[in-house]
Amino acid sequence: MYPAYLIRAGIDWVRHHEEFKGSNPYSRCIEAVNVCQSLWTEQRGQGDFALVEPAAVAAYWAEFFHAEDPLPDESEWRDGLVKRSAQYDAFDEWQDWFKQAYAQVYQDTIYWMGVLTTAWAHTHSLEVVYADESWEFRAATPYLPTSEFWRFEPHMDTVAEILAEIWKEEAEGFRELGFELSEEAIPYLGKAECLEFDTKRYSAAYPARAARDKEVIELGEMVADIILPAGDSWYRTMDNVIFAYDYLDATALIGRARYVFQSRKRFMELTIDTDPDQARRQASAEGWLVGHGVAG
Repeated sequence: MYPAYLIRAGIDWVRHHEEFKGSNPYSRCIEAVNVCQSLWTEQRGQGDFALVEPAAVAAYWAEFFHAEDPLPDESEWRDGLVKRSAQYDAFDEWQDWFKQAYAQVYQDTIYWMGVLTTAWAHTHSLEVVYADESWEFRAATPYLPTSEFWRFEPHMDTVAEILAEIWKEEAEGFRELGFELSEEAIPYLGKAECLEFDTKRYSAAYPARAARDKEVIELGEMVADIILPAGDSWYRTMDNVIFAYDYLDATALIGRARYVFQSRKRFMELTIDTDPDQARRQASAEGWLVGHGVAG
């Protein structure tokens, strides 16, 4: 099973288990990491927990700030952290204040670092990920609520298989246009909605005549946007055509995936000989999807 799935499942189990209701959010984070490591061992065998631990911490605090059903102590902690962290434009200033204010309990652990980074990121339209052996702030992407995660769970394997096949076919189309595609594994466990397509770095080198730098294709986010686009509330929700009445419409999925992948391919094809702005206008005029990272 996907690493990101195991982590989300472990976190949700701890947050709702009767045994941990008497603890506090910080203690539950530690318990969630322990559960995630146990699930990892059960489902994937012994492995390097150097990635599992920070990934679980980052995911736990992300859920803490986005939970649809916050526990009373979570609401109290969350309100206080949001109020305080929003006052600091610089993360270093926020971190200094936090360490001083909570000097009696603060320790330089990965768990407190998760609180610090995620709180500040949440109030500054950022998200925190652990990749390439370091913590990174990135522009926030729509969040997958846990209720939608469990609705999507029965379809994950089938959807992933279909999308992998569609991408394989579309990648061949890139190569026919003269692009050189490459992919490399990165030390990142990904997000559940990306179905492991974000655990590799996909890039495309342009034909020589384009005189353009190699471009990264954010395939994981493209996949998430296909199947779980952001709704009116900015949170991700299952596409109501692909998953009408919670049943998977494979034909709709294939059609949507081809359109999204081909939109990116057509835009990049146009930028071989024209500038991106002109290519974007041309792609839009032809009816391709432009924007949101899909076509420029």
